[in-house]
Amino acid sequence: MKRILSALIITLISVAVFSQNDQTTCNLGFSFKINNNPNWGNNEPVVTEVTPGSPAEKAGLKANDIILEVNGHGTYLKPAHTIMSWFMERPSDMSISIRNFEASFKPMTISKDCRLRNGLSEAQLAPVFSFYSLEDVQDRKFIIPVKTTINPDAEFFNYRTYDFAPSDESSRELDERINLIFTRVLSELGLKRDSEDPDFIIQTFYGYQNNPLFKADSPARGTYSGTWRFDTRNNRMVKIPVYDPTQPIRIDDVMYNLEFGYRFYDRKFTEPGKPMLVWESEVKEKLSDNYGLLEYLEMNLPLILHKFPNSGNLEKATYHVKYSRYNYTGINYDLNDLKTIVSVDAGSPAARVGVKAGDVVVKVQDHSFNHDAKSLTASYRRFIAETMKYRDQTTKYTDSNGFQNAMYWDITHYNDVSKEINDKKRYKSGFSYLFNFNQYIDWNTPNTLNIEIERNGEKLVFEINPTITWYSQVLVE
Repeated sequence: MKRILSALIITLISVAVFSQNDQTTCNLGFSFKINNNPNWGNNEPVVTEVTPGSPAEKAGLKANDIILEVNGHGTYLKPAHTIMSWFMERPSDMSISIRNFEASFKPMTISKDCRLRNGLSEAQLAPVFSFYSLEDVQDRKFIIPVKTTINPDAEFFNYRTYDFAPSDESSRELDERINLIFTRVLSELGLKRDSEDPDFIIQTFYGYQNNPLFKADSPARGTYSGTWRFDTRNNRMVKIPVYDPTQPIRIDDVMYNLEFGYRFYDRKFTEPGKPMLVWESEVKEKLSDNYGLLEYLEMNLPLILHKFPNSGNLEKATYHVKYSRYNYTGINYDLNDLKTIVSVDAGSPAARVGVKAGDVVVKVQDHSFNHDAKSLTASYRRFIAETMKYRDQTTKYTDSNGFQNAMYWDITHYNDVSKEINDKKRYKSGFSYLFNFNQYIDWNTPNTLNIEIERNGEKLVFEINPTITWYSQVLVE
C-alpha cells in the first residue's frame, strides 16, 4: 500500500546514472563502494551491484569486481566522487580495467545508455505496478544466520584454483554431492578445480539431529510466520521448513537442528603440508519439519557462498532479492504525462510495428489511458485493497517496502482477478499489460497487445508482439 507512483519512480532510477545535459541522463548500470576489506580490493572501488540488462552487464562486469582503472586513471586511494567524475569524461562510453578471480587485469569498455530524463521504461514501471503480479515482480529481503571468520592476511584475488579435502568412506557419496554444489557456484566466480596443485583446499563439516524435546502437538507450532528464501535453481522465492532466525522459537517446536560449515585452507603461500585457514563460514538452523541436509544445501549453499570473497557482515548474511518478469514492448512513457510516448527503443517490438515518439496512447488492450499519476495512483491503491480477498494467505510475506500483506493470487480465483482487472469502470488498469501473459490478468492470455494511439489527430491501432523479459538478482551484506 506504500507504492505511491510518484515516490517510487524516483527510487527506480538505475545505479550509476548521471546527467549528460539538462534533457538527458546516461546509465551505466552498476554501483560501487570504496572497500575497506583487507582481503578484497582494500582502498579500491569494488562493484556492489550490476543492473540486469544494463550496459555494465552486457560488457561483462560482475558484482565484487575490483575496479583498477577508469579511462586510464588509477583508482587506488582515490575518493568516490573523483572516480564518478571520470565516468563523464567521454560522451558515449567508458573504459575500465578490473581484477577478479578470472584475471589480474582485464580491460573492458562500457557503452552508455543515454535517454531522455523524463522517460519511464517498462523495466521501471513493472516494479511500480507489481501488485498486479507479485508472482512476477518481487523485491524481498531475508536473513541466513551465517557466521564467518576470515584471516586478515589473506588476499583472495590471488587465488585461481581449489580442490576438496579427502572424504571418509562412510560419507563419500554425500560429500561428492555437496562438492558438486561448490563446483557449480565457484565456477561462476571464475575459480577452477585443480586436484594436482590447488591454491586452496575446501573442507566441510555438518550435522543433522532430531530434537528430543520436540512436541508434535505443541499449540505454538502453527503460530510462526513462514521462512522464504530464494532458490537460484528456478529463480523463485520458496517457503521452507526453517524457522526465521530473527524470531524467538520455543525449544519444543523445533523438530531438527541442522548445522553446516566449510573452511578454506591456503596452499599457495604456505609451506607444503602446512595449510593455513583463511576462511570459515558456519550456519546453524532450527527446522520445523523434516528437511534433508542435501535438500537444504541444494537451495541454501549457493546463497551462503555469496558471502565469498567480499564478506560484509561477519555475524549474519542479509540477502536482497530482486526478481522481475514482464512484457517488453520498448515504449518509454513521459514521467509528467504518462499517456505520451517520449521514445521507443530501436529494434523493439513497438518500433517494428511503427509506434513513434510523440504518439499519445489512447488505449491498451481496451483499457483507457486517459489518466494522470494522481488518478492512476488512487485507482491502483483501491485495486490492491479491494482485491485482497483473492490472495492466498499461505503465501503472505513482508516486502522490502514494509507492506506486511504481500501475497500471491489464489489459483482458484484467477478468473475473478481477471474480471476485476478488466473492470473498466473501477480501476485504471492499463499498465496491467506488463503481465498480460498470466491468466489472472487476462483469462484468455492473448499473445499480442492491441495499442491504440493518437498521432496528429488521427487514431491508429497497432498489434504488438511483446517479448517476455525477466531477470533476477541476489545481493548480500
